[in-house]
Amino acid sequence: MKSLFVSSGLSLAFSMAALAANAFDESSWDSSQIIRRDVAIIGGGAAGTYATFRLKDHGKSVVLVEKTGRLGGHAVTYEDPITGGSVDYGVQVYDNNSIVRNFFSRLNTPLADFSFASFGRPIYADFKEGVLLNLTSGGLGQDYINELNKYPYLNDGIELPNPVSEDLLLPWVDYINKYHLDYSTAVATLARPAITGDLLNILTLYVFNDLNHLMLQEESGAAVINANHDNSQLYRNAVPELQPDLFLNSTVVAGYRSTRKRDGVRLIIQTPAGFKLIIAKQLILGIPPVLENMRSFGLDSHEHDVLSNIYGLPYYGGVVSNTGLASGFSYKNSAANTTYNVAEIPSVVGFTPSTVDGLFFYWYNSPEPVSQQQIEGEARDAIKLLQKLTNSTTQPEPRFLAFADFAPYQLRASADSIRNGFYDDMYGLQGHRNTWYTGTLFVTGSSQVWNNTEVMLPEILAAINASKSLREAAWILLSHTLKRLGNIVGE
Repeated sequence: MKSLFVSSGLSLAFSMAALAANAFDESSWDSSQIIRRDVAIIGGGAAGTYATFRLKDHGKSVVLVEKTGRLGGHAVTYEDPITGGSVDYGVQVYDNNSIVRNFFSRLNTPLADFSFASFGRPIYADFKEGVLLNLTSGGLGQDYINELNKYPYLNDGIELPNPVSEDLLLPWVDYINKYHLDYSTAVATLARPAITGDLLNILTLYVFNDLNHLMLQEESGAAVINANHDNSQLYRNAVPELQPDLFLNSTVVAGYRSTRKRDGVRLIIQTPAGFKLIIAKQLILGIPPVLENMRSFGLDSHEHDVLSNIYGLPYYGGVVSNTGLASGFSYKNSAANTTYNVAEIPSVVGFTPSTVDGLFFYWYNSPEPVSQQQIEGEARDAIKLLQKLTNSTTQPEPRFLAFADFAPYQLRASADSIRNGFYDDMYGLQGHRNTWYTGTLFVTGSSQVWNNTEVMLPEILAAINASKSLREAAWILLSHTLKRLGNIVGE
């Protein structure tokens, strides 16, 4: 039995062996394959990486498991081999607060002030019909702020009252009409490139949760960016500091999570060097907790019922050169004949100039998964159309340099699930079976994920310390029992 665990073996053989009763028994493993830590963290994106460092700063031992070969999640960067410049085509900016500044400083990563004006002057075009549109947006008005202020509990999470306001469960276009939001305000809320799905029919709750006061502060100037336009640098700098507590290209294949704090968590992970057993007091999940990602963690029926309500959306990004498009402009896909000129999906959201001359990044919004080939084909057609519409002096063939799939993106639940208490149930899972959920389930953007992690940290630390106290008490009791037995035998 032991040889199945300590060798890299066949996955099939392992998966069968993992069903055995003693799969999580440390005596079935070679000691070199056992990892003991205070906390196991799954997912090396913004949430998992930040939590790892903050727990280490508090003197806790941590192991971080990431399924890809890099840290950073949606912070993806293309490095141009010709100029040496960088293009971020995922995460763009951060809130200018002490948590962000301290984390960047902690990892020796420089920051710079950022202005959204650097994205270029907007040119609106219908990428499908092939026409330029004379659109202007006055931006968000006080009417939006007044509505946002009704729901302060959406600024730093989704802790809803019971019953939840039915207004929050309206499709956004219905809310706009019900409260007579100004046309320019409506357009501004729908023109946000990072909001995914069918923009008109997104639940109002998610509009306010995404475009909250923190985001408004960023857009008004309280925003920072990596000084090298390389948001991946933060995570590259993290890797050396995390050795040997970091396992890249590794996945959880089986898990046992006890309801008792003293028993903690046991995870079997598959790494490039073979299978390992993690024994930890607590577990933090920085991954999207959709069922597809959670099947290896041994869900109980309650967890399964709650997590089955979560769904994520497809979203894609890439970098393209040789466009023939003028720099200094961003090219936005807007429909000529739809409500509020919202482009139908699936479609390219737009092309934004980068700080590397001639390179643009783009995003693609779709209700269903789409292949890279189809996305780049549509992006190519849109660029060729824009070349003609803008009277480009050259009409070269676009070259696609980088591509990323961000799914499952912007995690949501249905209106019925929310009415039935989904978010109360989800918050109720925090700490259940020694497991904690971070990431973008309750907030959007790295800055807010880090803020929320700070809020959760005292509870997580208390759970770690409680587990330690219970173990110490159990050991003392065992020692006393053995001593008494020894005295009885001696008599």
